[in-house]
Amino acid sequence: MKTCVNCGWRNHDSAEHCSECGKNEFDSPLPNLPVSSNEKEWIETSYRWLINEFGAEYFLNRRTILPEQSFFPDKYVATQDCVLKVAARVCAYMDVDPQAIEFDIFSGDEDLAAKYDVKSASSNPAAAGLYYHPSDSRPRPIVAINNSNLKNPTNLVATIAHELGHVILLGGGRISRDDKHHEDLTDLITVFLGMGIFTANAAFQFRQWQSHSRQGWNTSRLGYLSEEKFAYALACYARLRTETKPDWAKYLSMNLGAHFKQCHKYFLKGGETNLPILKT
Repeated sequence: MKTCVNCGWRNHDSAEHCSECGKNEFDSPLPNLPVSSNEKEWIETSYRWLINEFGAEYFLNRRTILPEQSFFPDKYVATQDCVLKVAARVCAYMDVDPQAIEFDIFSGDEDLAAKYDVKSASSNPAAAGLYYHPSDSRPRPIVAINNSNLKNPTNLVATIAHELGHVILLGGGRISRDDKHHEDLTDLITVFLGMGIFTANAAFQFRQWQSHSRQGWNTSRLGYLSEEKFAYALACYARLRTETKPDWAKYLSMNLGAHFKQCHKYFLKGGETNLPILKT
């Protein structure tokens, strides 16, 4: 049955106009979410925890960072100096002191355990980025970026944002590595702090390649939350900020944008949620 928004009359699903008032303004059913009920509950519960930890006002005062020149005005040519400038800007956007962190770039063929004086088990050369907690020999935490990210600015910003999430959560003593969801929560805090467009777009990417005789597509995966979870997390972000038509959604990749639209519509249609409304 379809409900007429104008008069409330219940009509058959095949009806093109309301049989009571003649209008064709029907209330569509709630869209299906691309996340499971358990995933939905975890994201919402984690948002409530983040709001409790950092405060609603702090969250609402964060800017949504966009892939625009106004946010990253420095010319980027994939050099170490350029990476450090990008890192400094992401630090500012995530409210982290860049002077309190040692930034470095590594390659996959390096002995990272020796380079950073850590246990080999904590150094994955295939990782997009690495976070090392301060030690007796290193007073500052290290955020190390895989040089494979340098040619892709979106991946670079996303990787830096994720590792700064470790600085905030692990380095700040707010969570422990023993928490089985600590990597997922580290992805989520990037959305919470306004960096979600970058981390979500980097979650799954298609790229076309070609040589003199062949061409095709490959994919890359970055981060821990899936594209669908990022979409729901971004919809929660908009819901918490009472953004009914977020202009930033136009920057989301095609698949991510479709998932986001589905999740956002769920909230606009009054879908059930445990999230509070923080902004009126």
